Amino acid sequence: MPAQGLEHYLQEQEKQLIITALKQTGWNKTQAAELLGTTFRSLRYRMKKLEIAEDQSE
Repeated sequence: MPAQGLEHYLQEQEKQLIITALKQTGWNKTQAAELLGTTFRSLRYRMKKLEIAEDQSE
């Protein structure tokens, strides 16, 4: 079990998956949403929730 708990672990996994999709699409949110199988609005919501900024480089 992750030291910081399951919820934190899942959020970090989701964040990394979104960042990977964004990088693969040149930070095109519409294409990244399609790649992830979600909507543009859902992706934008999750980016805000997980504090993912366009200039973020991890």
